[in-house]
Parts: sequence; structure tokens; C-alpha cells
Amino acid sequence: MHLAGLAPLVAAVILVPACDRSAPKQQKFQELETVEVGGGPDAELTTELDEKARQVAVEVGGVLPSDFPSDLPVFLPSSVVDFGQLPAGGSFVEVDSPVPVDEVRSSLASQLQRSGWSVEAIGGASNTYSKGGHRVRLTLTDLTSATRIRYEY
Repeated sequence: MHLAGLAPLVAAVILVPACDRSAPKQQKFQELETVEVGGGPDAELTTELDEKARQVAVEVGGVLPSDFPSDLPVFLPSSVVDFGQLPAGGSFVEVDSPVPVDEVRSSLASQLQRSGWSVEAIGGASNTYSKGGHRVRLTLTDLTSATRIRYEY
């Protein structure tokens, strides 16, 4: 019985060295020298004369909905920002163009006329055009050096 009372004490003495919580040894790192390097051997190369690498200007960014009228001119350059269904029926598409609103207005009016669309109603920022029984309402919003064009069809 006397030895049985020593068992917890012996276990504690054996476990204490295993739980050594002394500070970790600090490793000494060698100071690295800073070296200035120049451009790589191909630093002066460009793709300027490479026909396959030439960037193609994006005319319309995004995808127009499948029901967008194929004979309705889209002002270029522009990017699709929104589209959906109108509550009263029909659809809409909104595009943004980096071109100022006055330039968009005159250019788009010419494009519509050349494509056979006739002015049905003029109302400030919104105009309605028709062609072959179809109607479209265009609304131009000045975005300060850019333009948002809303097509409702």
C-alpha cells in the first residue's frame, strides 16, 4: 500500500520534464545582401508589330438579349449594363457609352433614320421611333462625359 501511494508522485515526476516550457532557442539568420538587378533580356520586347497580338477594340461590351431587335442600331462604343422585362410588357436594355450625350443624340438619330426608323414622338431626353409596326423608345441620360442609353422595345 505504501508503494501504491507513490504512483501518482512518480507519474508527476516523469511527466514534468516532458512538458518543458522553456523559451524556444533563437535562430541566427545571416544578413542578406541587397543586389540591384536590371531588366530581363526580353524587357525591351513588345507585341506592337505582332498582328495576332493586336488588341481589337470592343464595340459592344456584354451580350444583348436574344429578343433585341436586329434592325435596331446600338450606339458604339457601348457596354450593356442592364436589361429585363418592362412591367407593362416589352423589354428594355441599358448601355453606357463613354461618348458625351450630345454626340450620342445626333449620331444615334442619324443611324436610326438610315436604318428605316421614323421619329414618332420627341420628348426631351426620350424619343419614340417606329418601323414596320414596331416601336422603340430611347432615353438618353447624361452621366457627365458619358451617356446611358435605354432602349425600350
